[in-house]
Amino acid sequence: MSNDLILIENLTAECLPVPIEIQAFADQARDYADQARSMSTRRSYASDVRTFSSWCEAHNACPLPASTATVLAYLIDGAGRLKVSTLRRHLVAIRKHHAAAGHVMDTGSAAFNDSWRGIQRDRGRPADKKAPLVTDDLRRAVEALPATLTGKRDRALILVGFAAALRRSELASLEVMARDGASWIADRPEGLVIHLGRTKTDQGGVGAEVGVPFGSNPETCPVRSYRAWLKGAKLKAGPAFRPITRHGKVGETAITGRAVARIVKRAIVAQAMADGVSRKQAEQRAEAFAGHSLRSGLATSAAANDAPGHAIQRQLRHRKFDTTAGYIRSGKLFKQNAAGMAGL
Repeated sequence: MSNDLILIENLTAECLPVPIEIQAFADQARDYADQARSMSTRRSYASDVRTFSSWCEAHNACPLPASTATVLAYLIDGAGRLKVSTLRRHLVAIRKHHAAAGHVMDTGSAAFNDSWRGIQRDRGRPADKKAPLVTDDLRRAVEALPATLTGKRDRALILVGFAAALRRSELASLEVMARDGASWIADRPEGLVIHLGRTKTDQGGVGAEVGVPFGSNPETCPVRSYRAWLKGAKLKAGPAFRPITRHGKVGETAITGRAVARIVKRAIVAQAMADGVSRKQAEQRAEAFAGHSLRSGLATSAAANDAPGHAIQRQLRHRKFDTTAGYIRSGKLFKQNAAGMAGL
């Protein structure tokens, strides 16, 4: 809950009697405040606050309002068990929980900041990023997929997800036809247009359009593969990518984000085994990849092929170029490399 919302509630509490219309606005303000963050974020924050409250109960400490010493002790105790990124989210959740209850939590003291920075320095680790599925590996992976209905779905999903640089949740939620509030795929003569509704970085629901052109190779063309999947599955409406039973029956609901990751891993396993690797080794290799490997793979591959930075940023829909720059650096590690120009 924001400070403005607290102010509204305080005013409605002090100025009695409150007109019904004003009270209605205060109720709406609470509803809008709830919508300021995504559902997944709200669930995470609520879980973090419950964890903190349980810890306080176990240590005979007051969770609300909690002293900065209590919060710092909680962070120190969790430093040996939790990632710094998780602790950082817990701290944000605790602060917002206090603000919503009308309490000011002062964590700006030098003692608190020094200790918190020390925790981050001592316990901080590089993010565990999944490997990008770059073009060459992606081409070999989809070529290793079987010529079955499941293979057609997996090929279309991987190629569309790669070409449109989609997050796994965005890919899983796509629909065949337009529907209010949904993300969907428009099939046009020049290619596919992905109409994205509310996404991770677009909680305002403004939406975005992503173009997917024809590929130069029919076997790895995302447009042809998507059309082949729709024809094979006889889909006219509803979720674009669905579960398929072992008997080849196509489900009615959409696949999940986790299923996207499994499909990517399965393609990597198929590729590795086609190269003569044992299944165990192939599965170990696949652990380096996940759903995000499609999105990062497009960015890395485009950068390696000298695509302009602004074009990569537009396809990935990053609000800040700093985020895109990380992918570009990865893709250009061996382009105009100083060591390669040193005459070794």
